[in-house]
Amino acid sequence: MALIGLAGSPAAATPARPEASRPAGVTARPASPEAEFLIAVHQGNLAQIAAGKLAAHRSENRTVRRLGKRFATYHKKLDAQVKQVAAALDVRLPKEPNSEQLDLAGQYRAAAAADFDTLFINTQLSGYERAAKIARLVLAVSSDPAIAKIVATVTPVIEENRLALTAARDQLAREQRRQ
Repeated sequence: MALIGLAGSPAAATPARPEASRPAGVTARPASPEAEFLIAVHQGNLAQIAAGKLAAHRSENRTVRRLGKRFATYHKKLDAQVKQVAAALDVRLPKEPNSEQLDLAGQYRAAAAADFDTLFINTQLSGYERAAKIARLVLAVSSDPAIAKIVATVTPVIEENRLALTAARDQLAREQRRQ
């Protein structure tokens, strides 16, 4: 879910070079769509790494555990690329996911064991569907080649993960009907 969480606002993030004229205590918006994109993807990666690890350890379903591991591993790798581009563009990245992502992490931790897999699959699937739409939008508005490269890299992964989540959702539904 490389771009998952992009709908959440990175309002707490600031560009690496704050404007001297900004009043004390006022948080700046990112300086460009590229900066906002990098911040959002980074926060999404942080959220996906945590959610993936949680699914890998908490799920009672082998497929969901495997998907969790896959997501955590992939997003660690993607975040290294995002950090590299952010450093080159002088964008300071936040240290934690956005509030929407933190709320979802809380829902994952609070879910009963019997409900965790369904919650995880459905929210991840929704996020990947949103990420696919955002990827198309980013390509339409950004002319930065590094941003285009990230989007081109993640687009097939978004689709693979969306399909894997759809299959997992269908498998889980079949298993629940048998019980």
